[in-house]
Amino acid sequence: MSATKTFGTFFLPGPTEVREEILTAMLQPMIPHRGPEFEALFERLQEGLRPLFKTERPVYISSSSATGMMEAAIRCAPSGRILCLVNGAFSERFAHIASMCGRDVDRYDVAWGQVHAIPQLEERLAMRKYSAVTVVHSETSTGALNDVHAVSDCAHRHGLVCLIDSVSGLGGAELRFDEWNLDYVLTGSQKALALPPGLSFGVASTSFIDRANATQGRGVYFDLVELDAYARRNQTPSTPALSLFYALEAQLKSIAAEGLEARWARHKGMAARTQEWLIKISDETGKKLNNIAPLGSQSPTVSAIRLPTDLQAERFTAAVAKRGIVLGNGYGKLKSSTFRIGHMGDHTLESLERCLAACSSVLHS
Repeated sequence: MSATKTFGTFFLPGPTEVREEILTAMLQPMIPHRGPEFEALFERLQEGLRPLFKTERPVYISSSSATGMMEAAIRCAPSGRILCLVNGAFSERFAHIASMCGRDVDRYDVAWGQVHAIPQLEERLAMRKYSAVTVVHSETSTGALNDVHAVSDCAHRHGLVCLIDSVSGLGGAELRFDEWNLDYVLTGSQKALALPPGLSFGVASTSFIDRANATQGRGVYFDLVELDAYARRNQTPSTPALSLFYALEAQLKSIAAEGLEARWARHKGMAARTQEWLIKISDETGKKLNNIAPLGSQSPTVSAIRLPTDLQAERFTAAVAKRGIVLGNGYGKLKSSTFRIGHMGDHTLESLERCLAACSSVLHS
């Protein structure tokens, strides 16, 4: 059965469902990656990627998972202690990467599902000298959306760089690299961009790259200084995952045709519909379900939903799977108490309705 016929069944918060025409694009032949044909392809990709990040800067394309570009952020950040904002599993991962790269790390933890308050961040930055702050835009484990514009501005007031993970945000949640004066943003291919896993992307400001030039121990594969230099020549430092580049080109055309603001609005609409459904199904069944992220701080791309204590998440998602819809289980310490709907990528309100109907069927049974 083709991906087109089954589209709307796969609601994991990554990897997301990929349309058949995007998968077919990967069947194009290999070309040398050190030659004019590849450079023309890379230039076309830049023309599609820059609007996604809302930037005039080069967009780095790494043949790796987004974890690689997280490590790149840490390795290339200015020397000194790093403050990691932690509110879920992936922000915790950012802190772990920083620690494993030999950096001195402090954590500003809030409850999973919550977001970081700027006044408290101001206090912490005033108490100790740091060189960088890490923050996750859309925390995929909890569906919480941090105000990375405000976090970045706060970091800048204290003379720090802000390293932003927007893995499940970019392409679905508003982000404006140049206008917001951001330092570094990374994302992955398999979330709101609705591509297969295997590519990650990053953008760094000119000042960040200038400062990275003086940073020791940047490594090789994830050296942003080298990625920047090669991108300016429409090249990659190492052998690229060429088939995924073809898929990327096809998807960037679709994203451009929709329009980024329209794409943001579509994702907001799916998140709002999910919240509306939560209230309705709770009233109908007497089973209390709630989004663990507060209103106003809910990601437009993923909802993490707490189930009643007598309903185990693994049992619930298995029952929904029997109705033809694949949901995400809860993540980490939320595994058995929550499930996650990845309303991102190329999903629409129409495909989301099929997902919510399957969930409703289980809850009514």
